[in-house]
Parts: sequence; structure tokens; C-alpha cells
Amino acid sequence: MLVARMVSAGRGAAAEPAFESGPRIPLGKGARGGADIGDLVTVSMRGRAGRVTEVHGSERSPRAALRALLVAEGLGRPFPRAALEEAEELDDGDVLADRGRRDLRDQRVITIDPEGAKDHDDAIAVAREPGGGVRLWVHIADVARFVAAGGPLDREAARRGNSVYVPGTVVPMLPPRLSSDLCSLRPGVDRAAVTAEMVVDARGEVGETRFSRSMIRSQRRLTYADADRVLGGGSLGDPGLEEGVLLAAEVAALLRDRRMARGALEASTGEPVVTFDGDRVASVHLEGQTPAHSLVEECMIAANEAVARFLIARGRPTVFRHHEDPSQSRIELLYAQLDELGVATPPLPDGPMGATERRAAATAAAHAVAVHLQSGGTGGPALWSLVLRSLRQAHYSPGEVGHSGLASAAYLHFTSPIRRYPDLLVHRGLLDALGIGDPGPEAVELAQAADHCSRTERDASATERRADDLCAAFLLQDRLTAEGWDTVVEGHVNGLIDAGIFVTFDDVYTGFLPTRRIEDDHYRADPLGVQLIGRVSGRRIRVGDPVSARVVRIEPLRGRIELEPVDAAPRHGVPRPGASRARRTRAGARPR
Repeated sequence: MLVARMVSAGRGAAAEPAFESGPRIPLGKGARGGADIGDLVTVSMRGRAGRVTEVHGSERSPRAALRALLVAEGLGRPFPRAALEEAEELDDGDVLADRGRRDLRDQRVITIDPEGAKDHDDAIAVAREPGGGVRLWVHIADVARFVAAGGPLDREAARRGNSVYVPGTVVPMLPPRLSSDLCSLRPGVDRAAVTAEMVVDARGEVGETRFSRSMIRSQRRLTYADADRVLGGGSLGDPGLEEGVLLAAEVAALLRDRRMARGALEASTGEPVVTFDGDRVASVHLEGQTPAHSLVEECMIAANEAVARFLIARGRPTVFRHHEDPSQSRIELLYAQLDELGVATPPLPDGPMGATERRAAATAAAHAVAVHLQSGGTGGPALWSLVLRSLRQAHYSPGEVGHSGLASAAYLHFTSPIRRYPDLLVHRGLLDALGIGDPGPEAVELAQAADHCSRTERDASATERRADDLCAAFLLQDRLTAEGWDTVVEGHVNGLIDAGIFVTFDDVYTGFLPTRRIEDDHYRADPLGVQLIGRVSGRRIRVGDPVSARVVRIEPLRGRIELEPVDAAPRHGVPRPGASRARRTRAGARPR
């Protein structure tokens, strides 16, 4: 199978790979499946020739391109009939008759989600304790009640591993009957949940904990913008709700202060958010961490840690979220890079560093970058990228429990069983340990699932990045068509290799400027990978340096943007699509 764009080939047509390089596939007259030149299609191979089996739409359509990309990544497959039939046969039944189910519908429960969220699998409630402290309830959709281990739904969820989110749509881990209905904690509707109940004291320490199945009824669904309005002194017209949001923020601040005091690492990054206007990309903007994001995040981290501690204390097997401490060589490289770029860092210990020292050094480097930027230093996202690249990638593991980035001795994922299969396994193990669920997963199943879900998560992240890049490229193409291709873009160096520099501009676009287009010298990257040095002039182009450039070529389907220096002779007219060495990088998400 090949996802391709239909192109002219003499008097006929051929299929040219849409997202990767590769040879054209000839298409006979009867093999075009009704597609036109310029359409994105799926082609099945028959010997050396191909036949169109699906038409996705015009290559000029971002939405069609996203549909085609999902198919190219193997994500376009519908749910098996057996899984859909199992989902349609499910109903709420008598939820309160479930063993160990508590009726918590009298709580003022709220959900806080991004605008346009497709699933709502977590909610919170808070109350002040008479003797001091705050009681925090984190309610998570009881997916295990509906998805039986070993059944068609479970097998398909395990295969998918996680939901995949691309602009404008989601490829869900579970069918909509579950992800958008029975397991979605919608306001005003009774829903089955699994609840982590915690008492947080004035120092941000979690003391008393309790876990149970529950029935809840969310009072209201808030967006992050709604919650931020309350936290900024605004009103939602409901004093009781506003009081709950403010108290939740208070307890979240205590939890965060405690987490940062133990050495958690924090990097200032953002995620691109894409909006559409019909079939066109209307905007792409970088959404950073707001107080509302932090509120939700701290509550979820506290619940994840509480469940991990509970299962460890009872010797129950489960899937942990493991983030290994950075290696000494990576820490030493990071400090050398920051020093070369003028960021003041504390001295590293002499000799071999233990895990605690390496973790502390990474945290200190992040703090040094924050101080550098707050005092007017340059570099911005490029410096955060260096910090994040020095860290190892988090993964799932049945035996490794620590999380370096969070400075957590025990951590797992419990809070999103609608969209992450490891969370569902954690729910099953927790309910079994509480004596109110079916037998939990065994060690062999956990090991296989951890390995598989780590892979599907990496694949999903790569697809999501490609989709964001694709949308940004389409938007930039429309913008330059309107403004003129001689428009000068102002950005900064976000990364480099011998062949050229990656330039980020307007926060969301990153293009590649080849060194062959910088005609005043021949440039090579230094050993630290933070600057290009001219062989004759000694001129240095460093990470974080400002750059003025023009766009030479855009390949929207591949999310590629090629640049040239602004002092190069301008090229008039619309650049022709074609092969390009343009590439993109962007800072990864924070380790979780």
C-alpha cells in the first residue's frame, strides 16, 4: 500500500509518494479509481503497476492531507466489527450496584479541559478539612467497568496503545460509544469513575489516601480559558464554582511547591494549536503553560503518585512510567553548550556523579536558562531545546519506578484510561488490589504491554509532530501567496548541522537554511553542536542568534520550509514544489 499524489505522466498518470521520497508508480486508465491529477490517493500494488483504492481529496486541502497522512502512518483502519458490536451492547446498568461503588453525586465536581477536547476522562473536587489542609478528589472515568480484559474492545485498545491527536480530529483508542459517551465525564450526567481521594497538608504533602469506585455527576465543564479567568479575578456567574476553582488552585500550588523543592525539572515549552476555517488552516499558535494547565497537571501528578505508592506497598505488579536520570556525558555536554552560549551555570562536581547529582545538575541547568532569559538573555526556545535533548525519553516499564523529570520515586499513569492503554492496566491492578475488580494483569502481560505502548506512544508523537508541521506549512504558503514571496521573516537559530541551520520564526514555523546559500564562507558545525564557524572568516552563527531570511520553497505535504539569507537575490513568483533538503525540529514536550 502506498499513499501518493496523482501526477501527470506523459499522456497518462502515475502515483508519486506523498510524504516520502520514492519512485513513481504507473497507473493504467482503469486503475485510477475516479481520482484526478493532484488528488491524494491510496494505491495498492499489483506487480510493478498500481491501482487506486481510495481517494482522500486534493493535495491542496490540509484536511485531505491530514486524512492521507493518517492512512500513510497505518492509523486509518476502522475498529473491527466485533469491537464495535461489543461497544454498542454496553450500557450504564445499575452502576451503584457495583461492588465498592460510592455515591459522590453531591460533590461539586468540575472538569477542566482544552477548548475542543474530544474526551473528558478526568474531573476534580475539593473541600477544606476541619483540622487544616485540603481534601482533593481526582475522579477518572471507570473504563475498566466497560472494557473486559481479553475481549474484542480490549484487544483493539491494546493494539492501538493510545489515541492519536492531529489537528481537527483524533484517532481514538476506544470507539466513540465509550470515548465520547459512556466514559466521558460530561456535565449533568451520572458517570462511573475510579476515585483517588487525598488529603494535602499546608506543606503540600499527601497524607491520608483512599481509593474507590464511585458515581459522580460533573457540575460544569470548564475550558482552560474559563479557569484562567477565575484565577485572574474574573467571574463565571457561579460563586460556588469559582470558590472551588480557587481552592483547587491553592492545593495545586502547594503540591507544585513541594514537587519543585524535591528537585523536579521544569522547562518552558509550548504546544502548537491549529484552527481551521472550512478547509483552510486559519491559524497556528503556540499555547504555553497557564495557571489552569498547572492546576490540572498538579492534581493529576498527585493522583498518579498516590496510586503508584499504594500498589508498591501491596506488592502488586503494574506498569510504571519510568524516566531515567540523564547520563553524566549528556549533562557535561549540556553544561559545555550553555557555557559556550553565555548562560551562567553552577560548577559541576568533580569526578563521577551519582543519579541524584545528575538529576540535580539537569534541574540546575533548567533554572540557569530561566534566569538567563528573565534577565534579558537571548536564545529562548533554542536553549530549552538543549535542556530537553539532554534528557532521556520516558517510557513504560513493569519494574522501573522512578521518574527523573518529576523527581518522583514512584510514578505511573492512572489518569487517562480513555486514551492510554497502560492507564487501563493500572486501573485493573488497582481495583483488584482493592478487592472490587476482576483479577489484575499478570507480569508477562504487563511487560509486553509496556514495550508495545512505549513504541505506539513514540509513533503517535512523531505523527502528531508531522501533522502540526504540515498544517504550519500550508498556512505559511497561504500567507506568502497573499503577502508576497519576497516577505522577510525574522527568526532565530533553533538548531544546526553541518549542512545548515534550523530557523524558527513567528513561534510556530521552522525552516531550514542550507549553508550552501550562505555565500560569504564555508561553514562547519563546532564539536558542541551550537554554532557554525566560517572556515576563512571565523564568523560564528550560534544557536539563539537572530536571523533574517526569505522562504525559497515550501513542501506542505512534508511540512518542509526552505530558507535563504535575506541578502540573497530575491526570487520572484511562487516557488515551485520540488525536492528539498529542508527539515524541521522542535522542542519535545515535557517529560511525563
